[in-house]
Amino acid sequence: MMILAQVLLLIWLFSRLLPRRLTWLAAVFGLAALIPWGHGLSLAAALRALWGDPSITTIQLLVLAVAGRTPAAFGRRWQGPAVIAVISLLFYPLALGAGDFDPYRLGFHPTVLLAVLAIPALLLWWRGQVLWLWLLAVDLLAFAAGVLESTNLWDYLTDPLLAIACAVLVVRNLTTARNPSNHRLQATDPS
Repeated sequence: MMILAQVLLLIWLFSRLLPRRLTWLAAVFGLAALIPWGHGLSLAAALRALWGDPSITTIQLLVLAVAGRTPAAFGRRWQGPAVIAVISLLFYPLALGAGDFDPYRLGFHPTVLLAVLAIPALLLWWRGQVLWLWLLAVDLLAFAAGVLESTNLWDYLTDPLLAIACAVLVVRNLTTARNPSNHRLQATDPS
């Protein structure tokens, strides 16, 4: 399943690089990434070895983007991606030992982490932010089902690729908000 997530990532990346009339080639490139080349390793498997498995959040957002249903929260707005980018900016240095507190350890026995997640979940529910609640709910269901090889809740919620993509989206969406003629994505979800 995680190899297919790498294929989704490649399809999305190629679709962003190609002119609109040639986006069908992105699917061809993505499927070609499954073909084993030298030493029996496919491009999708090599990418998985390079940056690991994407989080369930990333997979959900990739599926929406490849299906042409990029949520407005990611297609046009900067606030949602900024929240993820800032959390990641704080999380990853601490998880890599930049301080005495390691938030990644909380994900192995996530009782405290789940209690902390309940606060933003209630705020999202109160504000009617269905997309964010859906992302969180699917992440938690996938964690409960053990979909990924990891037993850490953080690996279901976020990953470095998502953090980088969100940082890029913040810059892009702020830039295109000032100059709408450069905006290529057509967001369809009002959340």
